[in-house]
Amino acid sequence: MNKRLVLALAAFPVWTALTVLLGRFLAGGQTSLVDGVTSGIGWAWVIAGGFILSVVVWQSWTDVGLNRAAPLREWRLAWLPMIYIVCGLGVAVMFGLPAAPVLALILINCLFVGFSEELMFRGAILQAFRHSVSIWMAVILTSVAFGAIHSLNVFVTGDLKSALIQSTAAFLSGLLFIALRLRTGSLWPPIIVHALWDFATFTLGAAGHGATHGGLPAEAAIPADAVGLMQFIPILIVLPNALYGLWLMRNVARTHARPLD
Repeated sequence: MNKRLVLALAAFPVWTALTVLLGRFLAGGQTSLVDGVTSGIGWAWVIAGGFILSVVVWQSWTDVGLNRAAPLREWRLAWLPMIYIVCGLGVAVMFGLPAAPVLALILINCLFVGFSEELMFRGAILQAFRHSVSIWMAVILTSVAFGAIHSLNVFVTGDLKSALIQSTAAFLSGLLFIALRLRTGSLWPPIIVHALWDFATFTLGAAGHGATHGGLPAEAAIPADAVGLMQFIPILIVLPNALYGLWLMRNVARTHARPLD
C-alpha cells in the first residue's frame, strides 16, 4: 500500500466523524435529513470539506480535478441527471415550494455537501486507489466506500432501513459521479451535478411538508409510510443513472489505465 493511499484512507474516518458525528452533535441529536438542510447552515459539512481540502493542499494532490474546468461541451454528458433534476424541481413547484430563505439554505447546504463528498471520494480516494490498483477496481472500491458511508445516516435519522436503502442508492449514484469525473477530467461536473441533485431531492422533500426522510447525496426522498416496493423507489430512480455511468466508462480500462489526471 503506497503512502498516498494510506493518507487518504487515514483521512477518511476523520472526515466521516466530522460529517456524521459532529453533524449529529450540532443538530442536537437525531433529526431527519430534510430538517438538517433546512434548519440552518450545515457547519459539519463545511468543516469536513475544509478538512479534506486542507489534506489535498498539504499533500499537493493536484490531480484530484479541482484545478481543471471542464470544457462546456463536456457538460453535455450530464444530460440524464439534469433531466431528473429539472423534473424533480417541477414536481416540487406543483407541491408548493418552501419559502425563499429555506430554498437558499437548501442550495447552500447542498453545495457544501457536493463539494465535501466529491473531494473526499471522487477526488482524494479515487485518485489514491488509482495509484494502487486497476482503474475498474478503483471505481468499484470508491463506489462501495461512498455507498457504505451513507449507511451511517442511521446515526442522524435513527432509521436503519432508510439508511441501508440510501446506501445502495448512493453506490449506484457514485458510478455516475465517477464517470463524469473520468470523462471530463474535472471534479467540478460531479460537484455541481451532485449538489443540484441534492437540491432537487431536498426541495421536493420540503415542498408542501411532504416527505420526511431524504438521503445524501443522490437518494430521492422516501415517504415516511412507504411499504413494500415503494421503499425501493430511491434505488429504482438512480438505477438509470448508474447504467448510464457504466456506459460512459465502457472504455476506461484503455483510456484511464494510468492515473495521469
